[in-house]
Amino acid sequence: MMSGRRSVTFEVVVEQGGKPNIDGVFPDEAAARERAAYLLRLAKFPVVRILKVNQAGKEEVIFQKSTSGGGKPTTISTIDETDVGPANLCTDALQLFSYESRMLLLRLLRGYWDDQAVIPAEQLHRYYPLRYFEREALLFNPAVSRLATLQAPLLGVKPFDRHDQLLRMFTRLKEMAQASDTLAPFDAALARGGVDGLLAAAAERPPEERDRLVTHAFAAVLEPCRDWPGKVKALLRFHREDGEEEANRRLLDQMLAETVDGREPVRALIGYAPDLGAALHSLIAAVHGDLDDRLPHTDELLALSNALGGGGFDETRKALLRRVQGGLTGLTPLTRTGTAAEGKAFGLIVDRLTNFDGFLGGAGMAEALTRRAKTVWSSGGQDASFDTAVQRLATRLPAPAQRIGYLLDLATSPFGRNKLSVLIRQVATEFESITSARELVAPGVSTDDVRSGLGRRLRAAGIPRALAEGLIAKIAAIPDGERSLGIPLLAAPSGGTVTRATQETILIDVPKVAAERLVLFWRGQTRAIPEDGTQLVIGRSSQCQFVLDIASASRRHAAVSRQNGVFLVEDLSRNGTYLAVPGVAEPRRLKSGEPLPLPPRGEIVIGSAELGEEPARIAWEIVKR
Repeated sequence: MMSGRRSVTFEVVVEQGGKPNIDGVFPDEAAARERAAYLLRLAKFPVVRILKVNQAGKEEVIFQKSTSGGGKPTTISTIDETDVGPANLCTDALQLFSYESRMLLLRLLRGYWDDQAVIPAEQLHRYYPLRYFEREALLFNPAVSRLATLQAPLLGVKPFDRHDQLLRMFTRLKEMAQASDTLAPFDAALARGGVDGLLAAAAERPPEERDRLVTHAFAAVLEPCRDWPGKVKALLRFHREDGEEEANRRLLDQMLAETVDGREPVRALIGYAPDLGAALHSLIAAVHGDLDDRLPHTDELLALSNALGGGGFDETRKALLRRVQGGLTGLTPLTRTGTAAEGKAFGLIVDRLTNFDGFLGGAGMAEALTRRAKTVWSSGGQDASFDTAVQRLATRLPAPAQRIGYLLDLATSPFGRNKLSVLIRQVATEFESITSARELVAPGVSTDDVRSGLGRRLRAAGIPRALAEGLIAKIAAIPDGERSLGIPLLAAPSGGTVTRATQETILIDVPKVAAERLVLFWRGQTRAIPEDGTQLVIGRSSQCQFVLDIASASRRHAAVSRQNGVFLVEDLSRNGTYLAVPGVAEPRRLKSGEPLPLPPRGEIVIGSAELGEEPARIAWEIVKR
């Protein structure tokens, strides 16, 4: 029965730049003709045809029509070293289905996904589009070469060796796509039981297959949706406002982020935007969950805003903020009605992006706002200076935590590093105005957390170590509501000569209090609590403090933390975390989700030698300081 139904298929093929590309494969001619008619209305491709393909692979053209569109070829997008890392460094074809890898492909081939109106989670399972994509000389070869060049140093191999590895993985990907019909039960599990049902079904399979199974199920939902708003609507049907498990929301969050992280998807979602300023304001309102339903926005963007307003969906928020950042970085004016309106529109955007410790979007947004400020606040046909733009932006932020956060974020960006001395001086000046450590503390956050987090940000921003340590020590010494910090600009190095750049010193008179610190060591990396925060996460995600390259490791596999003065370790994974303690014969497996106090020293062991892996052994020691 199955072979009889599939003895004939209908391929809708489009041409662009003289190269054919399969848009879709359909079981009947009517569906194929409907899709071809839609593509012709888009006028994006010079040729659209339908091929009738029998079981032996013989092709017959049953429909072909030319249009005047499709003249511009699609090429790869620019990515650099900051876009690649251990989390998206695949060594097996199954890892291509991970969220981090899909987002890397999304950035590299942005134009291609926009042309096809698909996302990687869909396309990675489709054999015919993969086959034709391989034949696209302006896309496939440059994409593989670029990835090989960037990833080879991380693997310690030559670029041509990494190139061969990527080609072998792509061949394996095509093989899996040909056998993707076997994953139909997981599609049914999602359709029948929602995300709960899908994850329950996937739990019965090996962990390394999970991303493939999950994305295939969602691809079955998304494939019939031929536009971006339709895809968002289809995904949001699986969102439950009450009682939604964190794992379910995280999975849905990743699928939504992959769908909306692009200029074309966002443009289609906004629908109503008289100018760039209005469009950016709508996106920011959606991030906050308070999009105005009185304006003619699409129903899908309003639904997305409502979902974001309920909490969670961090990846989707980041995706929308990246679009805001991209709009600010470009040269398009915010309004069409003159300089005064431009300044007003920019001010509204700045105010809506304000967060407790800077601007939403971090370093990238800080740079984008500063660049735009230089043009918005230009005078006499000349852009405002860097110093002026920074000063005026900082002045719009009412709290010292916001101003300091903005300056530190800007200092970590490539744009800000070129003016680091200016930013260091302003950071020191801001600290001088603080009269209470509580001015730097967000609601519900302890001053200990603020000190450790601030220390990381000061170091990441390139603030001289002596100054950074002085600032943190002074915060520790200030009772709430007491004296000002009085921090000078720079400290003279120990035993060195005081120069013009270091003509003022920092006097640190903090009482020495005996305390414990937890130090972790792995592959030459050292992290410590509290210096590096109150929690350190270990896993495959690039957001972890220790990033593992182990297939059986979860993206967030284990966490160590300090709670009420006690150092704890917690297993967050499905495959288990073990503790090896001196004097104990066998490593102890942690109970999932149950924090366990750490003894003075030992090793956290992740990975299985039985699976051919070399387990990661992360040593720890609790020491007095």
